[in-house]
Amino acid sequence: MQITTNYKQLGCRKSVIRSMSLFFLVSILMPMMAAGQTTMKGTVRDTVGIPLPGVSIQVKGTGIQSSTDANGQFQLSAEADAPILVFSYVGFITKEVPYAGEALLNVILNADNTSLDEVVVVGYGTQRKSDVTGAVASFSAEKLQLQSMPNTSISQSLQGRIPGLSVTTTAADAEGNSNELQVRGRNSITAGNAPLVVVDGIPFADQLSEINPNDIASIDVLKDASAAAIYGSRAANGVILVTTKKGKTGAPQVSYNGFFGLDEIAHLPNMMDAASFYQTKVDRYGEGALTRTEIDSRAAGVNTDWIDLATRTGTRQQHAIAISGGSEATRYYFSGAFNEVKGIAKNDDFKRINLRINLDTKITPWLTIGTNTQFGYYNRDHMAASFSGAFDMNPLALPYEEDGQTLRIFPWSEDAFFTNPLQGFDVLQEDRTRSVLSNNFVKIDVPFIPGLSYKLNTGYTYRYRGVEAYYGRNTRNGLQQGGVSEIDNWANEDWIIENILDYDRTFGNHHIAFTGLYSAQRRVNKNHDLDASGFPSDIMTNYQNSLATVWNPTDQYNSQQYISQMARLNYSYLGKYLLTLTARRDGYSAFGEDSKFGIFPSVALGWNMHEEAFIKTTDWLDQLKWRVSYGKNGNQAIDPYSTLPQLQPLPYLDNDKQTAIGFYPSRLGDPALGWETTKQFNVGADFAMLKNRVVGSIDYYRAETTDLLLDKLISPVNGTKSIRQNIGKTTNRGIDLAISGIAVDKKDFNWTVDLNFSHYKNKIVDVGLYDAAGNPVDYVDNRWFIGQPISVNYSYIFDGIWQEGDDIANSAQPTANPGDVRVKDVNNDGTISAADRDIIGSTVPSFTAGITNTFRYKNLSLSFFIRTVQGVTKFNELMNSYFDGRTRTLNRSFWTPENPINTFPANRDDSNPFGVIYFGKQNNASFIRLNDVTLKYQFSASQLKRIGLHQLEVFINAKNLTTITHWEGLDPELSSQRAIPQTRAYLLGLRFGI
Repeated sequence: MQITTNYKQLGCRKSVIRSMSLFFLVSILMPMMAAGQTTMKGTVRDTVGIPLPGVSIQVKGTGIQSSTDANGQFQLSAEADAPILVFSYVGFITKEVPYAGEALLNVILNADNTSLDEVVVVGYGTQRKSDVTGAVASFSAEKLQLQSMPNTSISQSLQGRIPGLSVTTTAADAEGNSNELQVRGRNSITAGNAPLVVVDGIPFADQLSEINPNDIASIDVLKDASAAAIYGSRAANGVILVTTKKGKTGAPQVSYNGFFGLDEIAHLPNMMDAASFYQTKVDRYGEGALTRTEIDSRAAGVNTDWIDLATRTGTRQQHAIAISGGSEATRYYFSGAFNEVKGIAKNDDFKRINLRINLDTKITPWLTIGTNTQFGYYNRDHMAASFSGAFDMNPLALPYEEDGQTLRIFPWSEDAFFTNPLQGFDVLQEDRTRSVLSNNFVKIDVPFIPGLSYKLNTGYTYRYRGVEAYYGRNTRNGLQQGGVSEIDNWANEDWIIENILDYDRTFGNHHIAFTGLYSAQRRVNKNHDLDASGFPSDIMTNYQNSLATVWNPTDQYNSQQYISQMARLNYSYLGKYLLTLTARRDGYSAFGEDSKFGIFPSVALGWNMHEEAFIKTTDWLDQLKWRVSYGKNGNQAIDPYSTLPQLQPLPYLDNDKQTAIGFYPSRLGDPALGWETTKQFNVGADFAMLKNRVVGSIDYYRAETTDLLLDKLISPVNGTKSIRQNIGKTTNRGIDLAISGIAVDKKDFNWTVDLNFSHYKNKIVDVGLYDAAGNPVDYVDNRWFIGQPISVNYSYIFDGIWQEGDDIANSAQPTANPGDVRVKDVNNDGTISAADRDIIGSTVPSFTAGITNTFRYKNLSLSFFIRTVQGVTKFNELMNSYFDGRTRTLNRSFWTPENPINTFPANRDDSNPFGVIYFGKQNNASFIRLNDVTLKYQFSASQLKRIGLHQLEVFINAKNLTTITHWEGLDPELSSQRAIPQTRAYLLGLRFGI
């Protein structure tokens, strides 16, 4: 629905006549009407409770109107015979509210996702949503509920929220930064598949956890080739645009957002305890295999729970304050935030302090300057326990000395191979990062050429991280090496200069918008490390490196430079027919001399079909826009100097028996090495129906990636066995769907639903190997199979357990015994060999989806968010059938003649001779997860007025409450099943504004 419809219907002349008539009528009849008038008061807020200033309120069928003040409050009078109030506001759906004598109205307006005036960030500028021709997913901070469903890292808040954007938690830690982001899946086999992240127009290559989520205004994801083409060589994997908050014209406003929460372990697998470990070892190897520690511990009733010793109840807290406001000339937004998380793993701590200054000022009517600058301090001190060790460690081993406090250096004295998993508690570690991210610009609106502007956009990023760790003689490493000092220093410096020319004009029925760009960027990374050992004592810890007997320094330096030119033309006719043409030329220093530059064009068409006369007469359809695009982007995710021949140092003894340094060729160079290129076709539609109660978009895409960056095998006579070249090809296709709906919209009750769905499937077409006829063939050693997904599970197929009475002698495993793993004879040749290995399940989900339901009753709201990943099969290291009597595994039932199960083999070393690692549904990593639940109360306008606030709300948020899955392990999403467990969090939050 167009918000401006009511005003257009009134018309300027009619409005003047009506206003004059009403003035004289009211002047004459005022005394008689006074007795029949009723005064209506209330507050208008958005769906997250923020008051909306400037909302237009009109008594339906009359000329009586008013608007809300800076606090979203309003007051107007009308006749008492059940008037209907019409609330309208740009960017929100117009709402009619019957007045039934309430003392105070509490009105909530829903964002109008189809508003033609809504602004979408598209890179190097913005566009009206109605003019966008590419596949762009645009979400405000309110839509993502960044403040009422808070997370440490914004990547956590994006999980399951945006169609086409996959965010996978690879590890659970306090910082919340172990997430893998992919837009529309994988296109590349060996190069990076992560999207480009741009913060306030500046490419961002650091940790997303170092951005304060409270400062974010919106996140836009550019998914197709047309939308992402403006970033050319770095856009093949999509682009994520993060825009921070800016000041608004008006009186200064102070806001506070804080919470405190507790974390607990969400789920632990059923691992062997001391009794089951002891018995399993005896059954497998006999009592003679037991060590003295195991025998004594068993007799003493020792049952060490290493996971319990390594974990705790975690806590998290946040305190964020922002001040914003401005005049017609200057707008400002200042913020400061402190975030502290003490994870469920002891010593897994993360502290973040952010300061932000966003300021823009109009020096003259044609000159504007501004800055968006963030300062950050990040503390990652201390070292957590080793969770791989905690999961594996013998539960009969002893963690402490007899005093119960001093950690044992060797918890299992007969097996010195094992380090105490809790050793990290005794390591002295300091890990501090300091950074500045600054975007500064000058914009000139050329006075003598209407619509023409020039912007000098600059960015500077500096990030320094210093880590110092010392292993004293109370640790295994320190005892064996006489103390160990590790000092690591990383310094990253990045600058970018962009010259942007914009021309935006309307000529009658024609609208033209042109953007031209010339930019240069340089990124420098420096690393200096020093590992030293062999100290006279531990007293001076890291401050005695000059006294060490062994030094091992390493240094690294790399520099990357970019030069780019870009042109984009947007054209629309009558607001119905849209055209976007984009071309970008990029140069990148890391590529070969013959392929430094690449050109990336795209074209997109759009049709606002709802503007046609034959659609306007349709009552149920409010908006329908068709989009189609085609273009190509590049992937330059390659390390610097990869195109150059490289030498590796090799020490040797000279004739005087002295150590000398020699070099040998470790890699050949290829001056023709260039970009991976992805060509993508996209067709999509944006729609709204039933008076904007249902809005959404759907996109279908096909992508083809060529010139893959792969290592080609060559003869070792060249000094190396491979050379990196542009060879190979993959394809990718999929569907993105997003739907938002208002299920119920009553005076006091509102129910909204937001659903997104994504499906994609990639496959390998060519990896540079061919048969005699020239047809592409598989690269089995790397598990790259023609016609199959880029990443696969490849192994022998589990076919049950051999039972007593089975015809084993005449099977493909004639030497098997009852209780052994039965392997499927895939090729039916009567024997089991490497040819029987096959692809098992899929590492690519059949689909992912997320759904948010929000219920609001008066000032109370309840939101819950569920996401799902379906159709995934993964390797689970905890399902290993091999038990060596030294490391514990899952507590499971083994096959015996008395327990002839068909799920797991006998407790023997030879019961799985082919090393089968996939055991049916236990490797099914599909899941449904209740990610977030939030209960929120927003205080009414009358309550706020008494305490002098314009906003006050309290909320309770719970995370990761339950997961439905067949997975037998720590968590189906984590990369390792022997890592810090997933957490369940409970938060109590407070937000208020002055």
